[in-house]
Amino acid sequence: MHTTIIQAAACAASLLLLSAGAQAQAIPFVLLDQSVLVHIPAKDVPDFKSFVGKTLNEGAADTVAEWSSSARAGKPPVKVVLTPSARIQTQSAGQCRQLTGQVSQGRSANAWNVLFCQQANGHWKISGLK
Repeated sequence: MHTTIIQAAACAASLLLLSAGAQAQAIPFVLLDQSVLVHIPAKDVPDFKSFVGKTLNEGAADTVAEWSSSARAGKPPVKVVLTPSARIQTQSAGQCRQLTGQVSQGRSANAWNVLFCQQANGHWKISGLK
């Protein structure tokens, strides 16, 4: 499995910024050529964003949450397994959670760890993004 922090941030950042209501705002795709996440069918992206938001907002620490996309054009579904950490309070970023992700489609797989921090407006933001 190929794991890098840069890839993790690029994958997650390209698909979502999350709010407390589990709604998300898409932001531009960046450096996604190696990510399995880009193979999520467009019709499934809103459901995926909701899944990530719900995991950040409601997921118990160290509890696995699973999601699968629909299959498309003879390709297997994209499977995502997320494990949130306990919430931590920081002075500079407020309340944060680390998400560990395992993303696969057939034999292709990616693993990543991304720190999300909740903004004053309730949106979740990947730590370090402007």
